[in-house]
Amino acid sequence: MSDGNTPGKASGDAELKATLTKTVVSGNRATLHLYLTAILGLLFLLGLLSPSSAQFLAMIPANTAMVHFRIWNLVTAAYYENSLLMGALNIGVALVVGRMLERKWGAEYLKLMVAVNLATMVSIFIIMVACYATTMSDTFLFSPVCGFSAANAAFGVALKQLAPEQNCISSIDAIKFKDIPAVVVACAIACNMLGLTLLKDLLLVIFGTYFGWLYLRYFMAYPGSSLRGDTSEHFAFKMLFPVYVRPIGAMFGNLSFWACEACGFCKVVEPPQEVQTSKTSAPELPDVPETTDAERQVIERRRALAMKAINKRLEELRAAKQRKAASPSPVHPSEQSENGEPAAEHRINVKE
Repeated sequence: MSDGNTPGKASGDAELKATLTKTVVSGNRATLHLYLTAILGLLFLLGLLSPSSAQFLAMIPANTAMVHFRIWNLVTAAYYENSLLMGALNIGVALVVGRMLERKWGAEYLKLMVAVNLATMVSIFIIMVACYATTMSDTFLFSPVCGFSAANAAFGVALKQLAPEQNCISSIDAIKFKDIPAVVVACAIACNMLGLTLLKDLLLVIFGTYFGWLYLRYFMAYPGSSLRGDTSEHFAFKMLFPVYVRPIGAMFGNLSFWACEACGFCKVVEPPQEVQTSKTSAPELPDVPETTDAERQVIERRRALAMKAINKRLEELRAAKQRKAASPSPVHPSEQSENGEPAAEHRINVKE
């Protein structure tokens, strides 16, 4: 899958050059991100005003598949939020970055969002059930998981793919779009260690970053391209992180590729081999098929007949030339001698 009709760097795109200014949120060319932001805002207010709504909208393993079988929680949990800090942050990022991605990809960015959110919630559900089976702690079964952090982390990966050298803030050169995935994961780890966020927020960011890269790498249908995914070298999983942790990233990237290849989602495509030839080299001759003895005899016979016909024709031309040279050619009355005077047999005696 590849990397031709595949998406490359788009740092020259005017929309992607817009940063956290009024330019980003002005205009009416993109509207889907506004509907998304409105939904997030309504569910955010619902989570703040009615905390009990988490029992129906958040992903609680016991309620999702063990007690009440509210399986829809795997979908609704990603858009429901009951934390003031994370809710405000996620809505702001969805508004700003969502508009940029919508104007670049259209509705395809919503497919990225839905795929990442669903994969993240399923993964966290499996991990929490496994932790409960290991520790027998009810905390893993009844802790609510919700928030839009996974999709926003995936949006950060998308920005790194589209315009890696673009500044996040136009006046600051230190942080570029290519640094967003590493910075987001590092901030999530630091906030969790400082007690500012919960473990579920850290898991949402980590899984959102990974599944965002996985979808963009192997499954994304980019507008204007007949291929799926982006297999360019600069978008390898290890390239999301600093140099000193890239060996670990390369390991996860290789495991992801082998898993996708085993499932038939991707395959190795050998690049065409280019034959380099100099301008003065002779063109390659086509292969001559082998001939049998009978064919060789026919070819020799035809060659002998052709040589005989050529020799006969040459003899006829030579004889005709000799006959022409032996016969005298008539002299025209207007012809003159070599000294410019009229020929003797044609002179006129004036005295007569």
